[in-house]
Amino acid sequence: MWDSTFTIRAEGPSYAGKIVRSTLGDVNSEAADSAALLTSELVADVMIDVGADPQLFIDSREGYIYVEVRATDSMHRHVEQLRTRQRTSALLNAVASSWGVDSCDDGSAVWFALSF
Repeated sequence: MWDSTFTIRAEGPSYAGKIVRSTLGDVNSEAADSAALLTSELVADVMIDVGADPQLFIDSREGYIYVEVRATDSMHRHVEQLRTRQRTSALLNAVASSWGVDSCDDGSAVWFALSF
């Protein structure tokens, strides 16, 4: 059981995917690959559509991977776009056990959970 938080800047979505794979090193590789794919997609959405440097929160415990992509208030626009973005929604619906959008003190977060 562990949790980690990273800020993704110019390194971008592929770097976020590498962070997930590295952090989930002892987790089932299929689950880690799925988490990396979903994370890269969400980070790309935030960086391209909103122009924000998102924070990435990763947690794993008791057979679940939880990933949250957070951005400041500017992400509120992204949340509305995410709901209509077919590719992201389709990936989340197909791969994640659950996912959602939450408000935080300083903005919003898009999260997903995977079981393994």
